[in-house]
Amino acid sequence: MNRPAAVPIVRSRFVSAGLHFLVSAAVAAVAAVVVFTVWYPAPFNLIAGGTALFLILVSVDVVLGPALTLVAASPGKRRREFRRDLAIIVAVQLAAFCYGVYTIALARPVFESFEVDRFRVVTAADIEADELAKAPPGLRALPWLGPELIAAVAPTDPQERLKSIELGMAGIDLSMIPSNWRPYESQKEAAWRAAKPISGLIARHPTIAADIEKAAAVQRKASAELRYLPLMSRQVSWVVLLAAPDARPIGYLPVDGFI
Repeated sequence: MNRPAAVPIVRSRFVSAGLHFLVSAAVAAVAAVVVFTVWYPAPFNLIAGGTALFLILVSVDVVLGPALTLVAASPGKRRREFRRDLAIIVAVQLAAFCYGVYTIALARPVFESFEVDRFRVVTAADIEADELAKAPPGLRALPWLGPELIAAVAPTDPQERLKSIELGMAGIDLSMIPSNWRPYESQKEAAWRAAKPISGLIARHPTIAADIEKAAAVQRKASAELRYLPLMSRQVSWVVLLAAPDARPIGYLPVDGFI
């Protein structure tokens, strides 16, 4: 028995791939709004690696899916076979997209924490969920609308201090332990005392002088009034600019504050 002739696909393979690309790009655009305006507001998209993670997500969602559709939409393929292949491609693409969004959400910055002599960006992945109950009231939930400003203090109990040192050697810093968290207001004076005069930073990195002037002008202050501290994340080492009287961050610069 002769097989029936293949039913041609109504749209060409390039039209099918193009439509798939447009849909994928629209979904990626919606995701970009959430990622870059809610979870990783500038400059934390760079400090916490949000841009790099999103580019990986886009490469899978916007590039790989339509490329597979282009291959699957061969001219001689029956309509039923094409729909089956497209359903599989979309299912795999959707699963990869959901996993990518989950990964980005898990890596989102939740706190910008002052600790001893620096600021540290803490991500959701840095925190053990079971330890959140040990945080002070008001800090027992991880924020979803960008990083909040807090402080982390070293334990006063000798045993806890020793444990904290051991955890630090294992890569778990003060700011990653909820029991160490405090409202930033309670430690703002310590942050200001620890901060360094801005003149030293300009002397080592003269090219950033104009950026410092702009940050100071927004606060209606002279640049000499500002101070700075290193800002650490798992990806980069930057600098955070502080201004009196409340020692709150007013700007960020991509230079190493320890050099």
